[in-house]
Parts: sequence; structure tokens; C-alpha cells
Amino acid sequence: MRTILAGLVLLVSCAAAGAKDLVYEGTWATTNRKLDGTMTCVVTDLGDNKWHGRFSGVWSGQKFSYEVDFRCPADKLHGQAVIDGADYEWAGELVQGAPGSFKGTFWGSRYTGHFNLKQKDG
Repeated sequence: MRTILAGLVLLVSCAAAGAKDLVYEGTWATTNRKLDGTMTCVVTDLGDNKWHGRFSGVWSGQKFSYEVDFRCPADKLHGQAVIDGADYEWAGELVQGAPGSFKGTFWGSRYTGHFNLKQKDG
């Protein structure tokens, strides 16, 4: 079921939080099957509308983690990914500042849904 969460997060990736990294925490939910959970996303701004993120969390007692690179303005994120053999597309918006947020929707060959993350202080 990592596929579900991964599909949600087809958005970003990075290894460890650093100076340019922003940490977002919140929930994700599927709309075509009840597979909701919590997750964290560490987003690295690589400059020139390039981003790298790492999504992680727990789904049904199982830990998940995946990374995705994307390129687009923060207010018009979009992309595609293949996670656990399933195709996904997503769209979202990354708001930096206080309070920051990272919201998006996803759809694909297995699951559809959305996520709503808030920027963590510090």
C-alpha cells in the first residue's frame, strides 16, 4: 500500500533537512478507497523552479518513503510518476512562509486522493 502514499507524494525528494530544506507535515487521503494516513515531506528548493522532495510516513502500520524530483513554479506544481508499478499524475501548490503549506491532489491507475501538509516550525 506504499503505492497509495507514494502516489500522493509524487512531488519531491531529498535526503536530510538542510539550510534550504522546508519540512511539511500533515495528512493524505484517498477518495476511491479508505487508505488515509499521516506523512512528512522534506522539500529542497534547488533554484530555477526545480525541487526535490522526500515523502515519508506510516500507512496501515507500514512505513513508507519515496523521493521525486520536479520542475515548475511552486504555485503550479504538476508531474507524473510510477510507484509500485502504478502510474500517477498530480497537481499541487507549495506556499512558503509563515504559515507555509503544501497541498495537492493525485490520480492514477490505482488510487485518487489529496494531501494537506503544513510547514513545520524550526
